[in-house]
Amino acid sequence: SLEMLNKANPDAADAAYCKSSMADGECALNSEALSSINKAIRKYGVSARGEIVATLSWMLFESGNWVYNINHFPGNIGQGTRTMMTWEYVAEYAKTLHPDAYAKALGSGDVSAANNSTKTDVIDLVLNNDDSFGSGFWYLTTKAASFHGNANSLRDGNKADFQKYVEDGIVTTWTTEREDVWTM
Repeated sequence: SLEMLNKANPDAADAAYCKSSMADGECALNSEALSSINKAIRKYGVSARGEIVATLSWMLFESGNWVYNINHFPGNIGQGTRTMMTWEYVAEYAKTLHPDAYAKALGSGDVSAANNSTKTDVIDLVLNNDDSFGSGFWYLTTKAASFHGNANSLRDGNKADFQKYVEDGIVTTWTTEREDVWTM
């Protein structure tokens, strides 16, 4: 609900939040994110509260509380969505959602050999709100599927489960900053 998003990300509840954003055109308010998040929850069949909280926490952390949609620090071209997926995952996600446009953007090229222009063309396919806010739910159900629908994984309110998901599902480093977002 919007109330829950506003509690988790209070700054993005304010209509003025994005006016001072350094990431022109990337910032989103909670009210703008809500519909896309709800669509993704339905589309990917994510109903467990712990899975939803983990996914939202991941997206909030990586996007700087909905400020960023592409990687600016250090500026990896092709890395983005609200989860800041690496280029390889962005390419797979774009191919899954927009196969014709993806094929046109990539041509017959190899994902690993894509130049920056091609990476930009491909990531642009999934930077709209529905796809960008859906990326974490896609990832959970496809790339980290052992954490989805598992009664012993991502249990509601279980920090150890979230830490394991960060380390073994998302495959990144657990930090106190990640924990801070999760406990909001």
